[in-house]
Order: sequence, then C-alpha cells, then structure tokens
Amino acid sequence: MSKVSFRGSDVPIGNAGNWGAITSSVDWCELNYQWSHYIAEFWNSTSSMSMVLAGLLGILLHRNILETRFLLAFFFVSVLGIGSIAFHGSLKHETQMMDELPMLYAAFTTTFILLENKIDLQRRWLAPLLLVWSIATSCATFFASGTWQFIMFHFSFGSAEFFSLYRIYTIYAKWRDTDPMTQIRVDETKQIKQDITTLFNRGMTSYGIGLFVWQFDLRYCRLVQVVWPAWSGLPNPQFHAWWHVCVSSGFYLLITLAAYDRIVVLGKGTPVLCWFLKIVPYVGLNEKKTK
Repeated sequence: MSKVSFRGSDVPIGNAGNWGAITSSVDWCELNYQWSHYIAEFWNSTSSMSMVLAGLLGILLHRNILETRFLLAFFFVSVLGIGSIAFHGSLKHETQMMDELPMLYAAFTTTFILLENKIDLQRRWLAPLLLVWSIATSCATFFASGTWQFIMFHFSFGSAEFFSLYRIYTIYAKWRDTDPMTQIRVDETKQIKQDITTLFNRGMTSYGIGLFVWQFDLRYCRLVQVVWPAWSGLPNPQFHAWWHVCVSSGFYLLITLAAYDRIVVLGKGTPVLCWFLKIVPYVGLNEKKTK
C-alpha cells in the first residue's frame, strides 16, 4: 500500500520493529521504533492516552446529568484514543482504521449535538442522514489508499470538525452578546455568561494550539527532526504528540460548553460549572427549576 510520508527524502525513518512492514497509508514524522522494539511511534502512541482519559472523564463526571448524545460523543473520544494508541504503535492499516473511524463518529455525533439543540425544532431526518454519511465515509476511508485515502478522510473529518467549531462559536456569541441587565435572573445570567466564556476561551485556545503544532509537524518535519536537534542539541519536540494532548483537552472543553448550553435550553435546571481536582471543569446541575 502506498504511503503518505511527511519526512522528506533526507529525513531518517528509524528502525525496523516487531510489527513488520508499514501498511498504514500515513507515516508520521516521529522516528519509528526509536524507544521500543514493540512501539513504532512511542510518543505519538503514549500521548494518545490523553484521548482515552478525556473521554472517560467526560462520561464519569457527567453520567448522571447529560443526555446520551453527550456520553456517546465522549465514548467515541475514548475509543479513538485506544485506536490511536494501536495505530501509532504499529503503523498498520487495520489499526489506522481503529484510529480514523472513531474520529469520524465523534465528529458526526458532535454535529448532531450542535444541530439538534432546540426544543421546538426537531430534525427527524438529521440522525438518519448522519448515519448514512458515516457509513459512506467509513467505506471511503477503509477502502481507499495512499494520498487519496488521506484526502478523503481529512475532507470528511475536517468538514464536520470546522462546522462544529463554528456552531460552538455561535453558542458563545449568543451569550457574549446577552446583556444580563435585560434578563429576569440577572445574577444567574451573569454566571452562565462567565462559565460559557471560560469554557470557550480555554477550549478554543487548546484546540487552536493543537491545530498549529499538528500543521507545523506536517509541513516542517525536516526542521524538527534534523535541523533543530543538530542546532540545539535537543530532541524532536514531537508536535504530533502535543496535538493529541491539546485536541483532547479542546474537545472535552467545547463539548462541555455545548452540554452547559443544552441544559439552559431544556430549562430543566440551572447549570453550575464545577471543577474536578480543581483543574478539570464539568457541568453540575442546580435542581431548582428555571422559569
């Protein structure tokens, strides 16, 4: 199977390892089997644990308050993390699908969450449409190869990803432009506005940093793998691994933002931004009914 490599002709590949020849359509910038005979890309693989953790925290912290759609989104993030560990650890086509297909399902679930967000507007066609889309893109991702596979997957995932980011922004903008003094519950509106702003700023910052370092790693592999170590004496900063950490944090924070807003929309209670271990935000619920 042909590969998309981001190394360049003068960047070393690394060593041979336990899993044999590379059959994935992508070979990233990290040197293969540098740290372990059993893990092809050590840093890319181990950093994927951040996705597993983000998904599990999302489920455990919100299991008694959020709708199934949100728990499903967090579930796909954890599955994605497991697939990413396997993919970067082996660079096989089968494990690449374990990584990329859950990415699509997480993105499509998030799209559903952000589109189906009004009580008085039920799009009964949306879930079937997204299901058909997920099946079609799954087939295109699984059976394509090389550059075509890379383009097909990133077009499908990227379109859902950036649409979701836009919808997240519209939620933030709605609350940003709300004047608490025009609302009946002034203090409550002020708190909601503050919480939404906190989640948005932290989530978008984390996601933005992740996108930047991911693109930098793709475009400047020779710089980070050859030039930088030779000039500084320091190792490759492993930007793809940092992408895993940043995007996990960003996804968690932005889905939590959507969940916070959803509780307000449903009118079942007043959301409260709580903190697990003083660093991980999650949505709690004041059972007092809103009017």
